Amino acid sequence: MSAQEKYIALTQTKGKADPSTLYAIFDQLDPIKPEQLLGEWSGGFFDTGHPIANTLNEIKWVEKVFKTVDLVDPVIVERDGKRVSWGQWGIASLKEMVHRGKVSTTMIYDDRPVFDHFRSVNDNLVAGIMEGRELAKDGDFFFYLKR
Repeated sequence: MSAQEKYIALTQTKGKADPSTLYAIFDQLDPIKPEQLLGEWSGGFFDTGHPIANTLNEIKWVEKVFKTVDLVDPVIVERDGKRVSWGQWGIASLKEMVHRGKVSTTMIYDDRPVFDHFRSVNDNLVAGIMEGRELAKDGDFFFYLKR
């Protein structure tokens, strides 16, 4: 089974996910260019016990919107049946950076010491790892984006 197939299977699995398994698969995935992320992507995440999952559930996070490489709305939530910017985490931009040994796209939050690192699963699915000083005590947060 390829890394892509394993990742897709994990996105369809309910219950706890093991971070070491997610790291191992993420490391095998191909890099993604910033331009490949442009557009709207629905969001999901793995249940690793990370506390940020509770926040995303509470605010009803549904997607990220990559308007340009320099203008990303990282937290779109659902309110009254509409998708709107949450606004609490500001905006972000995309840059190519080295993460876990590969150059790939990283989203840099303008107002927070947080980075989202991306790898390609296929044209319609992207793997993500959120890391940063604010999250350090709880470890990395694993999420995915679907077109």
